[in-house]
Amino acid sequence: MALIGTIRKNGWILIVLMVLALGGFILMDIITNAQRYSSADLNTIGKVKGETIKRSEFETYEKLIYSNAKPGMIYQVREQVWNYFVQRTLLEKEAEKIGLAVGKEELMDLQFGQNLSPVIVQRFSGPDGQPNREQLNNIKNAIESGNFTDPMNRAYWATQEKEIITERLQEKMSALITKSIYAPTWQAEMAFRESNQRANFLFVRLPYDKVADSEVTLTDKDYADYLKENPNLYYQFDETRVVEYVEFNVYPTAADSARARENAWKLWEGLRTATNDSIYTVTNRGTVDNRYRKKDDLPAAAADSLLTAPVGTIVGPFQDQGNWVIAKILGRKVVPDSVQARHILLRNATAENEKKIDSLMALLTSKKARFDSLAIANSQDPGSASKGGDLGWFAEGVMVPEFNAVCFYDSEIGKYYKVSTQFGWHLVEVTGKKFLNNQAGVRLALLKEPIEPSKETQQRIKDKALEILQKAKNRVQLVELANKEGYVLMTSQPLKATDYALTVFGQGEEAREIVRWAFDPKTKIDAVAQEVFSFRAPEGGYYDSKYVLAALKSITPAGKPTVATLKGNTRAELEIRNRKKAEILKQKIGSKTDLNALAAEWGVTVDTAQSVTMSQSFIPSAGNEPRLIGAVFHAGKKGVSIKPIAGNSGVFVVQLLEDIPQLTPPADLTLFRRQAVSTASTNLRMSWFNLWRKYCEIDDYRSRFL
Repeated sequence: MALIGTIRKNGWILIVLMVLALGGFILMDIITNAQRYSSADLNTIGKVKGETIKRSEFETYEKLIYSNAKPGMIYQVREQVWNYFVQRTLLEKEAEKIGLAVGKEELMDLQFGQNLSPVIVQRFSGPDGQPNREQLNNIKNAIESGNFTDPMNRAYWATQEKEIITERLQEKMSALITKSIYAPTWQAEMAFRESNQRANFLFVRLPYDKVADSEVTLTDKDYADYLKENPNLYYQFDETRVVEYVEFNVYPTAADSARARENAWKLWEGLRTATNDSIYTVTNRGTVDNRYRKKDDLPAAAADSLLTAPVGTIVGPFQDQGNWVIAKILGRKVVPDSVQARHILLRNATAENEKKIDSLMALLTSKKARFDSLAIANSQDPGSASKGGDLGWFAEGVMVPEFNAVCFYDSEIGKYYKVSTQFGWHLVEVTGKKFLNNQAGVRLALLKEPIEPSKETQQRIKDKALEILQKAKNRVQLVELANKEGYVLMTSQPLKATDYALTVFGQGEEAREIVRWAFDPKTKIDAVAQEVFSFRAPEGGYYDSKYVLAALKSITPAGKPTVATLKGNTRAELEIRNRKKAEILKQKIGSKTDLNALAAEWGVTVDTAQSVTMSQSFIPSAGNEPRLIGAVFHAGKKGVSIKPIAGNSGVFVVQLLEDIPQLTPPADLTLFRRQAVSTASTNLRMSWFNLWRKYCEIDDYRSRFL
């Protein structure tokens, strides 16, 4: 009590202490941020050849161009935005050096003229994939008349213009590069031989798994020898890290399923007493079919009941795809397998177009006009207008739902119907129906109660993960405990600091959290994350579907590979192990050349490769084996001894069936010169920018902000 009284008399001391504590906390955060952003200020998200990419511009662009992106697409969007800024910066700097530019008239043509930019085509196209010229003309007129004043629209269009310029500059740069390609005579002759020389041979493959892993011991010398032969094969442009993790899946229990079934029965009772089936179903997150489903499209557990019970019957609850389901039969009818129809389309579902459709229908009903004549004169569907509106025969589900419903469910042959879809107003006549199977379809109101793990179930699994986490002080202990408890230990792909996806878990914020932890400067090799990472249900459920414990297995720094980094590379380890297995297999083969005897000894088959060309790498029964093809064409003649070949999947013993013909190139090599140039141009057009980008100085600070 005395202490409380003292505090009351000297309350100002408590206030001062609280202020000092809060100030210290803020100061600590400032210092931490200063250390964190020592390589770049708070508004720098990256640098490209010395040019700064501002975080503010990055985020403004993302909000303007990708404002409608789905929440689950956020990291893909940010990756696209980053790639765009890198591309734009590189191209602008290089274009300025060589005098490439996009003029004002050219820019206008790319936005509104006959040579529309792919950017415009993508963003301003109608449902038919054609550019919406009306919308583009309205925007052009607004810009030219000074009425394009909305700040958001102006900002969007100005940003888009930069995109168009960037895309056009890349196209021009690509044209400059590819037009400079020339194929000399020797290359044209090689193209001729690669296309026309054929090899036929027999081979036996001894797979590497014929040698047990226990028979092979890898030493530092093995890695060093491999590195000497392949010094740049595993060059790292970015630092990567590999994470090992243990997954704890959360599955619903029998009690969880029983609880969901009880809730489904409540929905059953509510639907039974509802005055309006559709309103009740939609209100309770259900769906009302706008089509008639055939047996193959119905839940297997209740298909027979749904096709035979009287209309109005409520079937269920029954289990389907992790849900307890109830279904009310709203209607049943035999649905044609295909229909033939014709239509008149007026684009845009406006009131004016509806009136015009009514007028055309009146002309047809009164027999004052023919359908085909009206379609040719009025329909705005270029694909069918010239054919009198005829759409031919089509199956159910091919057309948009509203159009499909009219043709398959609600029409009689020879009568006229109007329907509004995303394309506009249609005047429809069904001219034929085919009933091949006479299958009945059923229209349903469906309500689902998901079978999900309860909070208690989730907590029990999480507690188990926490129990193991408390015991595992490092990665080795985590591995031992996981194996002891029967959990599967998994390994991530090599991760970069900006990655947002893990192989098994997919992409999203949950995976990004593990990547952030792995690249935290405080995280060392063999460290175990001191938290249980939660992953929400991928189908959109509001529960944790799994928990994950993570440990950092390896760090591979940027730059040339070393023996140490190769040891942490699973692909390199496999290749080096297979090299040693190949030597063992070659020793066991020795000088044997009888393929049938080898096949019998090793329990494999003798395979035949026919008409193999020098330019191909894939061989049926062998796979992708360029070394095998190279050895065959190097030998060239039947009877020439070919030593056992260490391929990608095993050791090959080969025998040519006949000499490979030594063809004389034709005098006119124009066709093959053009072929060589075309192949090189195509490859270069697709890859030149990425190759250029790899070797440019790019500082990526995104991981500090994302």
